[in-house]
Amino acid sequence: MRGIHWLNMPRRAKRQSSASRSRRRRRIVRLPAEYFESVDLGNVIFPALYQFENGLRLLINGYLETCYGVDWWAASLRAKRADIFAYAEEQQRKLDLMPWVGSSSSVQVLPVHLVTLGQLEEIVKSYRSECIPQLFPTIEFFVGHMELIKRVRNMFTHMFPCITRQDCELAKSEIRVLARHINSKLNLPA
Repeated sequence: MRGIHWLNMPRRAKRQSSASRSRRRRRIVRLPAEYFESVDLGNVIFPALYQFENGLRLLINGYLETCYGVDWWAASLRAKRADIFAYAEEQQRKLDLMPWVGSSSSVQVLPVHLVTLGQLEEIVKSYRSECIPQLFPTIEFFVGHMELIKRVRNMFTHMFPCITRQDCELAKSEIRVLARHINSKLNLPA
């Protein structure tokens, strides 16, 4: 009898709704069931956010290196946005205290990796004369799309329990718009 039960399991699992899957999900913390509805949305939004944020970081870094030299972060940003420069230094200090967390032999952590998405937006605004229209058509275009992306990103990363699939799809749509501009400027293989 037990063998038959396990043979039929995959078929039944496919028919189960997401609500029943969330009830059966192994809970680490005993949250109300409705909190688990947004857990699966991580698979919808995280890959797009990860690619977008890192693409934006590489684009900003590469472009401002072209404008100000390889040391643009210390040579220019320190004077132009001391607050962002100091934030990145503090994050680097914290990283240095636990070098085994986040260490990678394949990717070098640059100062631009240590700042928030909002701070990346502030860098583009601060360097608007260099970045607009070379990277994005207008500052309003960039900021408008960023506002929606940041809103959903913050809902996701701060574990807002009411995030919806529609929120995630909206953010992905906005990411696709800015990604077209990022991809056209990044000199990396597809």
